[in-house]
Amino acid sequence: MTTTTTEVRAAAPPRLRRSAAARFVRNREAMLGLVVLIVVIGISVLAPWLATYDPNAGDPENVLAPVGSAGHLLGTDDQGRDVLSRLLHGGRGALVVSIVSVAVALLIGTVLGLYGAFAGRRTSGVLMRIIDLMFAFPVILVALSLAAVIHPGPWVLIGTVVFGAVPYVTRIVFAEARIEREKDYVEAARSLGASEAAILRTEVLPNLLSSVVIYGTSLVGVNIVFTASLSALGLGIQPPSPDWGRMISEGAKVLVTGNPGVATFPALAILLVALAFNWLGDGLRDVLNP
Repeated sequence: MTTTTTEVRAAAPPRLRRSAAARFVRNREAMLGLVVLIVVIGISVLAPWLATYDPNAGDPENVLAPVGSAGHLLGTDDQGRDVLSRLLHGGRGALVVSIVSVAVALLIGTVLGLYGAFAGRRTSGVLMRIIDLMFAFPVILVALSLAAVIHPGPWVLIGTVVFGAVPYVTRIVFAEARIEREKDYVEAARSLGASEAAILRTEVLPNLLSSVVIYGTSLVGVNIVFTASLSALGLGIQPPSPDWGRMISEGAKVLVTGNPGVATFPALAILLVALAFNWLGDGLRDVLNP
């Protein structure tokens, strides 16, 4: 009786799985990144209950209160809004936009990369030339075009990130799938009568998932910074909704003359979350591709 690659993978000894988990736990950066992300996501979800003030409610009599003021741990902004409350709520949009956009880009890029690797030479060549054109297209111009068509907001950020990330994901999957299709287990599956679709789904894709997950995790960290930059330019989440990128833009106006924490604290939050995703990605790489 012939055993397929999928069956062999499913029958992997529990000891190997425990070994992979042990490697991840021993990776201090990966564990630190995981803990930071759990804390940040938890705080963002619970922001309505953790925040002591309405993030959009201003107090004209308490404008630009310094850090440590009574009732305002991180001070207030130029409209008298509590910085801590806005910081807690601002993470929700940044995380949702980055994670959703990267997930969509991974899905599209994986499908295109697999199709290009197993398609005919002419079809593959046309697809890759289109991907090359996407590489050459300025991403900021995509953001400006989307903002002009559908107005600034979360969908502009998601559309821009998807457009910018799909070419990279497609290239990575295409290159690795081309290598995998020449291996013996693919030839064995073909000799057993498996269709190309079945080979892609049950044989090749599982062997590429680790690379896709590792790249996607790091990509979320990069796009946390990128989407914050677009929001700071006024292309992302619109006021009065709190957003880390917009908080930096608003705080930059009073960085010297008022409360520097208005811009500093959201910038530190973005830096911390981006590093956490990168640390987690490095840990997953060590576990999935030791």
